[in-house]
Amino acid sequence: MAEFFRSVQSEKLSAQISRQILETIVAGHYQPGDRLPSERDLADTFKTSRVVVREALGALVANGILSVRHGSGTTVNSIDDWNTLDAEVLMLMHGDEVFDQLTQLRSIIEPELAALAAENIDPDALEALRVKSVLPDEDTMEQHVERDTEFHLAIAKATGNPVLLIVMSSITELLRECRRRTFRVPGELPKARAWHKAIFEAIERRDAEAAREAMAKHLVQVHDGLQKYAEKYAETKES
Repeated sequence: MAEFFRSVQSEKLSAQISRQILETIVAGHYQPGDRLPSERDLADTFKTSRVVVREALGALVANGILSVRHGSGTTVNSIDDWNTLDAEVLMLMHGDEVFDQLTQLRSIIEPELAALAAENIDPDALEALRVKSVLPDEDTMEQHVERDTEFHLAIAKATGNPVLLIVMSSITELLRECRRRTFRVPGELPKARAWHKAIFEAIERRDAEAAREAMAKHLVQVHDGLQKYAEKYAETKES
């Protein structure tokens, strides 16, 4: 068992442990019906408490990946029972292909969201969007990710269509991971900042066509950034 896992030391240990266990399952080290090590053994392996391990296992149970039965311990479920809409599960199962699919979805939806926001946004929402459109130089990577996420969600909210907001909210975790990748690529953050400004100014002018076009071009920039990240990652792995 120990060769599959590595110790973890940081905040949100349970989330990291959940991810590692899921990685080993997706890699085939544990098959459907297999029993996982006990909480005590996992706690020893990860050098943490059983409470943290229990929380980690609980997250996997909630996503249908594991089952806990009295007398049988914790076992791996069939993939048919998994919540394959969960961002973490999707990324592990499909790899970087998920981000190509995500960008395709965004290219279909978000230009129209921007256009609709330009038509429907009210003054209060416009001022809120103005603040969220800025990506300050002094922010950390995670702060940039959150600001970017809030900006795009605010556009969805400004459409006045709550169903569209639900759609965008449902892919928030995938979007965050996408932004973590693109913002690691030199030069992509200033490009995102410039497109946010262009999108906001078009919405502020109530120019639906300009907002649509600016968002479409922004998503091309995002796609290019993801490709650069993938190339850089591939080079790192090969070296």
